[in-house]
Amino acid sequence: MASDPATSNTALAVITDLGSLRADDADDGPVRFLHSSDLHLGSADAALQAFENLVAVALKRSVDLVVFGGDVYDTAERSAFGQLKFQNGLRTLTREGIRVFIAHGNHDPVQAGFTPVAPMPDGVYTFTEGLPQTFLMKVGRTRLAVTGVSFATQSEESNLVEKIAATRVAADLRIAVVHANVEGLPGHDNYAGCSREDLSNSDIHYWALGHIHDRTVTPMPAGRWWAYPGNLQGRSTKATECGPKGVLIVESLGAGFAEPEFVACDISRFLRVQADVTGAEDLAAAVDQMSEQTTRAIKQDNPLDLPTVIRVAVSGATVAHSGLQTLVKDEGKLAELLLALLPANTTIKSIALDTSIPYDRSSLAARPDVVGAVLTKLDELRVAATLGSATPEYETENASLGPAPSTILNGLIEQAARTIGSPARTLTEKSVSLGAISAGEFLDQVERLLIDRLAPSTEDEAEGVVQ
Repeated sequence: MASDPATSNTALAVITDLGSLRADDADDGPVRFLHSSDLHLGSADAALQAFENLVAVALKRSVDLVVFGGDVYDTAERSAFGQLKFQNGLRTLTREGIRVFIAHGNHDPVQAGFTPVAPMPDGVYTFTEGLPQTFLMKVGRTRLAVTGVSFATQSEESNLVEKIAATRVAADLRIAVVHANVEGLPGHDNYAGCSREDLSNSDIHYWALGHIHDRTVTPMPAGRWWAYPGNLQGRSTKATECGPKGVLIVESLGAGFAEPEFVACDISRFLRVQADVTGAEDLAAAVDQMSEQTTRAIKQDNPLDLPTVIRVAVSGATVAHSGLQTLVKDEGKLAELLLALLPANTTIKSIALDTSIPYDRSSLAARPDVVGAVLTKLDELRVAATLGSATPEYETENASLGPAPSTILNGLIEQAARTIGSPARTLTEKSVSLGAISAGEFLDQVERLLIDRLAPSTEDEAEGVVQ
């Protein structure tokens, strides 16, 4: 059991000695800990149930400690119910001798004057804001140091990783716990930003990070790692919320740590599924292709048959294109048909159609009308985009050669908008600067809109359509 903590101050950190974690100091078994973050308790009941699974995993794997890399709660107010459930779980862990270390993040920063519903159980240590804190302990024969620091506000601008890296402590192994964004990873606010070099140029053996909901495990030299376990429970079909969610189990190996092992804890799963209906000969065949591919994806990413919420993106050239569009617009009839063919416990959040009618492009491009003219011009612009010539520098240096690609593109957009109608105008407003999407993607979308809008109402009668 741990001795009474002895605390000392240094210029860079507060150091607390917790004594021995194991009854036998001669125990030479590996140090084993569980790394979690971004529980967002209070956002949904599923998060609390996933936390119960986390506790069960920690007990089953006989970990020595559990570290939380921030955003345990979804809001700074921290619901009373969520606090009590969290503390109950922590009490279960500490009764078994498992120590718990908690850093706060942007969703649950340390707040002056905040009063929890009850004190944390003995054996739970919360990092404060400001100076990093280090907790020293013996785990068998290993001298272990756990260093961390919490967010003081929701918008932490300082480099907390740099602060931790500046601390010095004599230990065999060091773990750092902090909420941070490495290299400004997209999809999340760039709070407490740091670089990869900040992580690797330190003497920390394992950076237990939080904030990024995508699981990321990155090796550093000499058995060292930095990792995001991702959030504990997915919450939507946003890309970073999809797929298995859970924790990382980490074991010491020699003078460092072995590769972290992912263990799922989620009680429901969110997935994004791609379905290709190319070549479907009729509407029934298209729905069958969608169901087969969607079922395969669900079984692959959800072998435990958890309740699953999916977003389906459908693409491909098929004569069923018009029928699919009609079913989607008709109060979710396509989702109803598809759902009947999918595994139980499946919910369809949305279906996004990006299908087209099959056509012989060379025949359409040869037509002596606006369709042929626009397709030909699209090809010219694709070449320009591929060569990187659709730039201000190109336009300045080649002004004498005639209209620049962007000028041609603007004219094409106007012509397409007049011919195709409002869909092209909407696309233009979003993407004419080519900042939202690439030039190639924009041109592909214009082409699909053109073929869609100008095709005859009976698709199999369209000139150039492949049968």
